Amino acid sequence: MINIATILKHNVIGKLLNHVIVFLINIIIVRILGASGSGAYFNELYLLNFIVFIFSAGLDYAAIALLSQEPRLLPLLNRMLFKVVVFFATILAVYVFFLFPYFNHYFRQPAFAIIMFSIGNLLLIFYQGILSAVKKFNLQNMILIISNIIFLLYIWLSYKPGGTDSYKIISTGYAVLFFVQGLLMFIFSYSPENAAKISVSWNVFIRSGIYIMISSLVYFAFLRIDNFFVEKYADGKMLGNYIQCGKIGQYFLYFSSIISSTLLPFISTETVGASFNEWKKMMKPYILLICLAALVIAATGKFVFPFLFGEEFTGMYSIMMILLPGFVCLGMLTLLNAVYIGKGNIRKIFIGDITGLLLVTGFDAWLVPQYGVYAAAIISSIAYCIVFLYLLASFKKQFSLPSKKQGIINL
Repeated sequence: MINIATILKHNVIGKLLNHVIVFLINIIIVRILGASGSGAYFNELYLLNFIVFIFSAGLDYAAIALLSQEPRLLPLLNRMLFKVVVFFATILAVYVFFLFPYFNHYFRQPAFAIIMFSIGNLLLIFYQGILSAVKKFNLQNMILIISNIIFLLYIWLSYKPGGTDSYKIISTGYAVLFFVQGLLMFIFSYSPENAAKISVSWNVFIRSGIYIMISSLVYFAFLRIDNFFVEKYADGKMLGNYIQCGKIGQYFLYFSSIISSTLLPFISTETVGASFNEWKKMMKPYILLICLAALVIAATGKFVFPFLFGEEFTGMYSIMMILLPGFVCLGMLTLLNAVYIGKGNIRKIFIGDITGLLLVTGFDAWLVPQYGVYAAAIISSIAYCIVFLYLLASFKKQFSLPSKKQGIINL
C-alpha cells in the first residue's frame, strides 16, 4: 500500500527547504536592485511567465493524467513535450532577434536573458510535471535545492548594491539558473523506449490539456493583473512594496501547491482522497499551518519586512495586512483545486477564476487610478475570498463524483 502521508511529508519538507533558499535569493535581488528596480524586474518575469503558460498548453497536466493511466507512455510523452519546447524556442528566437529590437518598449532585460528564462521555464513546467507523475518528488527537490544554493552563493559573493550593470547581471544569471534547472529536469526524466506499441495523437493530447491551460492563464492573470495597475498608477517604490507582498503571499500558494501536486496523481486514480472525511483529515494540519503562518506575519511583519528588504519597504506591512485574508483563502483554495482537477471538474475552477479576474480588472481600472496601491490590495483580497467561498460551496459534492478517465491511449 502506498504510504501517501510519508511521500507528502518528504515532498513538503524538500519543497519548503527549496523555497527558503528562493526567498533568500529574492532578498538579495531586492537589496541589489532596490524597491523600484526589483518591482519592474519581477513584473517583467510575470509577463514572460504568462507567455510561457500559453505555449505550455496545459500539457504538463495532460501528461500527469495520461501517465496515471499508462506509465509506459513516459518515453513518448517526453519526446512530444520536447518537440513543443523546440517549437517554442524557435518562435521565441525569431521574435527576439528579428522583431524585439524594433518593438520592445517594456523589457530592460537583454535578449539572451529573455530567451534562457523562457525556455528554462517551459522545461521546468513540463518535466516537473513528468517527474511528479512518476512520483519522483525527492529528485525534483534535490535538483532545485542544489542549483538554487549555488546561485545564492554566486550572487551573494559577487554583487553589491548600486552597481551600474546590476540589472543586466541579475537578469542574465537568474535566466541561466532557470535554464539549467529545466534542462536537468529533462535529463532526469529520461526513460528508455518501451517495445510495446502505444501512442497518443497530438490532437487528443493537446485537447486534453487546453482546458487546463486556459484555466491556468486566467488564474495567473487573476493573481497578477493588479501588479500592472499598481505599476501604471503608483510610483516605483510602492510597486516594489506591493510586489514583495505578493511574493510573500505566493508562499501560501506554494505550500498548498506542493500538497496538491503530490496528491493529484493519487486523486486522479482514486487511491487517496476518496471521501470528504478522508481529505479533511489529511488536510487539517496543513490548513492550520497556513493560518499559523498568517498570524506570524501579522505579529512580526512591521519589523521584519524593513529588516529583510531595506528601509524602502516600510510600506509593506500595511499593504500585507490588507492582503493577508485573501492570501489565506488562496492557500486553502489551492488545496480544493487538487480535488476539482482530480475529478475532472475544471469548468468550476474556470468560472471562479474568470469571475475573480473580471472583478479585479474592473474595480482596479475604476479605483486604482484615484486611490492607488491600497485600493488594489483591498480589491484583490476581497476577490480572493469570494472565489474561495464559491468553490468551497460545492466542494463536498465533488467526492460523490467519479474521476473522469480520458480514453486517449491507443494500444
